Amino acid sequence: MLKINPKNAWRTCATAASLMVPAAASAAAATGQGMGGIINSAIRDTACAAGFCYAPGKSRTFVQILGLYTNGIIGFLGLIFLVLIIWGGFKWMTAQGNEEQVSKAKKVIINAALGLAIVLLARIITTLFINIVVPAATP
Repeated sequence: MLKINPKNAWRTCATAASLMVPAAASAAAATGQGMGGIINSAIRDTACAAGFCYAPGKSRTFVQILGLYTNGIIGFLGLIFLVLIIWGGFKWMTAQGNEEQVSKAKKVIINAALGLAIVLLARIITTLFINIVVPAATP
């Protein structure tokens, strides 16, 4: 059976992450913006495509504010899901054949997937509410 040393697994993850930095830096240099500028413009473009552009001097509607908060919360929960999946996978890889640890890791992954399903259902219900119910109730 293949035995994985946790120290080597962390080194591999750190190496993979460090290999991504030059690509991000070259993208920032090519556009003449820093990384923050690239991220901000990407977020702004996404918000405008979703209909949440903010023009100075123009107030936001309740639906826009609700959408912004909902998107932020759902994005944060998606991040938690990602961390839990990675954690469960790491625990499974480092279980070294111990069935108890493997079953705990499977439970973490299954619970994370169930949480993701609940979050996606909440997103669908919120989108339906904002796109169907609110326009129908507005005179």
